[in-house]
Amino acid sequence: MAERESMKVDCLRSISRVRTLLLWGLIGSGLFLSGCATSRPTQRVMPNVRPATALTVNLPMSTGSGMRDVYHVVGPYEGLWRIATIYGKDVGSIMRDNNITDPSKVKKGQRLLIRNTYGPRPNIPLFPTTRWTHIVIHHTATDVGSALDIDSMHLKKGWENGMGYDFLIDNGTGGKMLGQIEVGPRWLKQMDGAHTKQGDWNKKAIGIAVVGNYSEENLPTSMMDNLVFLVATLKNFYQIPDRNIVGHRDVPGAATECPGKFFPWNEFKRRLRMY
Repeated sequence: MAERESMKVDCLRSISRVRTLLLWGLIGSGLFLSGCATSRPTQRVMPNVRPATALTVNLPMSTGSGMRDVYHVVGPYEGLWRIATIYGKDVGSIMRDNNITDPSKVKKGQRLLIRNTYGPRPNIPLFPTTRWTHIVIHHTATDVGSALDIDSMHLKKGWENGMGYDFLIDNGTGGKMLGQIEVGPRWLKQMDGAHTKQGDWNKKAIGIAVVGNYSEENLPTSMMDNLVFLVATLKNFYQIPDRNIVGHRDVPGAATECPGKFFPWNEFKRRLRMY
């Protein structure tokens, strides 16, 4: 655990060092962040413009539970490259194991066999832009769920772009691991969110939801660990001050107790200050 926390801190320190260069598209080829796999911009990037590629933060695979075969349910706007990266595999092996001949035909909700993997790891794309100035933490107020489930729920509500959050921290249901970080379509497309009704917050605030109802239960440790890492990664890269990291209930004009009266806010902010 201590070694993994040290890796997380090293990643975040490296992100802070390269942020300014990446923001202006000046990083050359072969960039790696202390064990975090990255991709580089292919063009000069001006602020508030979505680039062709983004820096991607990956933690090393956790080997604690050994290698095994798992099944992955394809989430919204999730392609084979992202799935392969999450599991530390190559696209070709996943295609062979699932008899896929055309990677573009992989569909949302499709079940894929991933052989010989240690399981999923955090994969966080970071886009050079100045638009993100706040982070809002939510809970889904549901007992179960995954990005696929939340996406379907929001589409049924008439939200044509699906899941309103940018990121989701799973609670071990919906076929996902406890604490798994899922990246939503809105973040990958750098679109406005749909996670709060107040003012311009969907344009400037990154929405992160933890699956569960934390007005009725406590947040599991694994979920807290990865929530802190995700928020710290975004905070450091986009230089978001701690005062701009809030719960949904703290957004001006919001009438809600989200992310729940049992959400450990003081512990969360204390741990966040450590990065």
